[in-house]
Amino acid sequence: MKTKTAPVAASLLLAALATTALPAETLRNHFDADGIMRPPGFFDFAVLGAPGAARWLILSDLNPPSAPNCVSQTEAARPTDSIAAALRRNQVFQDGAVSTFVKRGPGRAGLLLRTVDEKNFLVVLADTGTGEAVLWSYRDGKPSELGRGRSPFERGWEKLGVTASGPKVAVLLNDQKLFEAADPRPAAGRTGLATAGPGNARFDEFVIEAADAPKP
Repeated sequence: MKTKTAPVAASLLLAALATTALPAETLRNHFDADGIMRPPGFFDFAVLGAPGAARWLILSDLNPPSAPNCVSQTEAARPTDSIAAALRRNQVFQDGAVSTFVKRGPGRAGLLLRTVDEKNFLVVLADTGTGEAVLWSYRDGKPSELGRGRSPFERGWEKLGVTASGPKVAVLLNDQKLFEAADPRPAAGRTGLATAGPGNARFDEFVIEAADAPKP
């Protein structure tokens, strides 16, 4: 089913946060227990930035990092500035690490973090064809670039990660630092998978390592 998330609904979805801290923990999604051609469990879906349709499905793949399944945003004809988001339920953090594997191909794929609501979040998006990754900060709905780096995508799947500690943010590719940036307004928020604009994106092995996860 194609989903188009209204701004009010997204606000209610994303702003449901509290401030009680939980101990540090690691959460991992393999997607291998999810049903094929169904949305992944334990995720909420939203469209950020420009309006657009989005469709998240579990698919099988010939050689994903965790066989046999991966998750894909399959709606290819999307506006350039429209971000399709799959946000992990019941888990938020301000400081820690988040990573996923993305498959090389047409389109931009990446990670959301510190997602307070539909207008305030960080997103790193990598062009899986050229290997160029850009970290964006959205504040009150207005994007600003925090940093960028480039490394060729030489494998079928590449590991994209972000570490955050206060204002310090680092983007990693295959566990190697690609670039560093500063987040001027660090805040606790949800994290998840993201893809922007036209093209398909596939993800596997989504991992959150929260240093101080607020209780949702």
